[in-house]
Amino acid sequence: MTSATADFHLIDRQIDAFNRQALDDFMACYSPHATVSTDGEVVAAGTDALRALYARQFSEAPLTATVLSRLSQAEWIVDREQVEGDGIPPLSVLALYRVRDGLIDQVQFVGRQAE
Repeated sequence: MTSATADFHLIDRQIDAFNRQALDDFMACYSPHATVSTDGEVVAAGTDALRALYARQFSEAPLTATVLSRLSQAEWIVDREQVEGDGIPPLSVLALYRVRDGLIDQVQFVGRQAE
């Protein structure tokens, strides 16, 4: 089990890479078996699917995320984030990150809504 400080640093690195659309740096934060879900539906599972999903997003619709608040419990870090991009209204989203063995192995996005 990693420390909360190390886990927070990992999530911050991941958000920084997301904001720079730095795919390799972003992927370095994830377990090879990681899953990403949106409102309960798995949208990507495993390295190849995550890489394809975010490569497409970074090239077609680059977004930036700002952490508005954060809390943690056990292996989970929950961020309230504001996500923005050209041509879309700012979105408010809860991002739930599970960290195991120093890498993100699960992300759940919940409640995307315009600010």
